Amino acid sequence: MNKKISLGLALSLIFISVALAVTVTMSALMYTYNNLIKDVSDRAGMYSGLSEIDDVIRGNFYGEINENLLNSMISKGYTNGLGDRYSAYMTADEYLEYKQLEKGEKGGIGAIALYDDVSKGLYITEVADSSPAKLQGMNKGDIITEVDGTKVTALNAETLLQQLEGDKLTEVTVTFTHNNTSKTVKVARGYTLQTVYYSQVNEKVGYIKIIAFYENTAEELKNALKFFSDKSISSVIFDVRGNADGFVRYATACIDLIVPVATEGTGALATAVDKNGNTIETFTSDSDSISLSLCVLVNAGTSGAAELFACDLRDFGVASLVGTTTAGNGTMQKIFELSDGGAVKLTVAKILPYKSESYDGVGLKCDTEVALTAEQNDRLPMLSLDEDTQYQKALSLMTDT
Repeated sequence: MNKKISLGLALSLIFISVALAVTVTMSALMYTYNNLIKDVSDRAGMYSGLSEIDDVIRGNFYGEINENLLNSMISKGYTNGLGDRYSAYMTADEYLEYKQLEKGEKGGIGAIALYDDVSKGLYITEVADSSPAKLQGMNKGDIITEVDGTKVTALNAETLLQQLEGDKLTEVTVTFTHNNTSKTVKVARGYTLQTVYYSQVNEKVGYIKIIAFYENTAEELKNALKFFSDKSISSVIFDVRGNADGFVRYATACIDLIVPVATEGTGALATAVDKNGNTIETFTSDSDSISLSLCVLVNAGTSGAAELFACDLRDFGVASLVGTTTAGNGTMQKIFELSDGGAVKLTVAKILPYKSESYDGVGLKCDTEVALTAEQNDRLPMLSLDEDTQYQKALSLMTDT
């Protein structure tokens, strides 16, 4: 039997509902308002403190103020104040260089070098095929002793390394020693940065060293894998030790060349999740893959995109990790361009790999732990493969498969 309620009771219920809705709404608005006021108050305090410092300096500083430098340092100080070493402010010139690096277009002579305390020169660790350096007879293991007539020392090494970079159609004069014979040559600059180096170890095993994950890395890796396929190579050692440069999207492009479509775990090669737990980007894969026995050499210098590369290959069950625990950088950065041509690189998300838990802050543990001595670690880029015990262990594992 249906029961009817009086008009008065109905109106009372309506008024109560409206009052409850208003109360809930007002509570939410008050919460937002209070947080906003606190934020405004905090910002006002920050701006007031900065203004006070500015007044003191402008009223008392003995010297000329470089306004551009001052503003740049204030901006850098703001991002440094986040306490996140992966976030940074870049001036317009720095951002331009950053974009060139991302695309692999940072011009050089086609040789990677670093200062060596033993030889007191710039030790060449890699030389790209068909590069200006290669065409002038430079090889891995050669020592650059002078750049544009200036002798290399520990103090000027970084400056002279920068002189090896430059635009196309420019040259730099380099003196280097090869097999104890000194040679001075003019070398063209502006060569595209090569990020993948590979060689055939024996009839069964290949070796691929990836120094960074940039826009051109996947294409270079594709060429390396084709070379090994044509040679009927069945096992490959990947080396991402000391690889701390690059971007998640370019690492996943490389992973996609190796593994099949992602069907388990997160359903993606990687997932970027913000501080509120929201997925802001996913990195998927296609069905193409390769059939090779793989292992990945890693160490404490393996960071960011390189860690994702190593983690996903293991998650898919196609590779084991050899070396020591990685850096533990499982975050993703995004670029925010500014009106003055500069930019802010800001950490915006944590990266979740294919199936594993996040390695952020903890790093990746190796399946086969092999530690180098302190001296070996310091000279890792200059070690011969015969001296490299981590590489030798990986080679033995690949040879036994």
